[in-house]
Amino acid sequence: MKPRSINIFLLDGDPNGIRVAQISMSTIQAIAFRRNQLRRVREAFPEIERPGVYLLIGSDENEPDRLIAYIGESEGIGSRLYTHNSNDAGRDPKAYLTDTVVLISKDENLTKSHARYVEACLIRAVGGNPRWHVPNSKRPSEDAGKLPLPDRAAMEEFVDQTKTLVGALGWDLFREMRGRAAEPLEQLTTTADDPSPVFLFRGEGFSAQMMISQSGDFVVKAGSKARARTTPTIPKGTLALRETLLKSGVLRVDASMLVFASDYSFTSASAAAATVIGASANGRILWKLADGRCYADWEAEGTLPQGEPVANV
Repeated sequence: MKPRSINIFLLDGDPNGIRVAQISMSTIQAIAFRRNQLRRVREAFPEIERPGVYLLIGSDENEPDRLIAYIGESEGIGSRLYTHNSNDAGRDPKAYLTDTVVLISKDENLTKSHARYVEACLIRAVGGNPRWHVPNSKRPSEDAGKLPLPDRAAMEEFVDQTKTLVGALGWDLFREMRGRAAEPLEQLTTTADDPSPVFLFRGEGFSAQMMISQSGDFVVKAGSKARARTTPTIPKGTLALRETLLKSGVLRVDASMLVFASDYSFTSASAAAATVIGASANGRILWKLADGRCYADWEAEGTLPQGEPVANV
């Protein structure tokens, strides 16, 4: 990924309100808002009545820890969103989707064919993140939004910038959670370019290795073994995630254990540990280096100014 400068405009000065994100020197805009703010957005940004792509974001009513993103396109996004928000005459209310992101171009060169192409690319891109579900009933065909080569190149850049803008606005649905395929853990080594050493978490029925990515994620390595059984203390979200990882193939059953078929990124050390052990877990003290230091100690030592001693506690 290349460095980028992003400008975010707050319509009301509220960082949680209506926001407009744009990469410097680009014509692509991402407008994020709550669904009940649609009228205000249509008044402030009449350009959303033009062709573009939109995301409706919410959580699964049956699995609150699982996120949902409905991805669509329209020749007139404002009108289409009004239809989604309406519950009159049996129209689709999609009430569980609470946030909206609109992707448009500041110029008027974006057509419906362009929007269909971008929509298809974005729907396929979410497949790499098991935390997110796309409820679109119709999947894009291979020729969706078929475009000549110069237009495809321009829309690939639109897709790339969309992923960056949506991530900057706080949603990681386009973030690839899987890594390389499994390899023997005993062959896992670190290099000077690695952001962290290898952390270990081992016990009866499980043996896992974890590293910290450059973006600060907690990456359980391919080949790590998780305990197959769970305990009553396992968080509901962790239980749902394990089931999702099994369905998606990130975890596979191997005899009496579960094996990570590929790297998988977690947002915290505890979430990674709980998934491995099948129970509630404090990953900050359970993940340990080969010399016995836990993750919390390593983190504390790494944040101290150079030469400053660690206090004894």
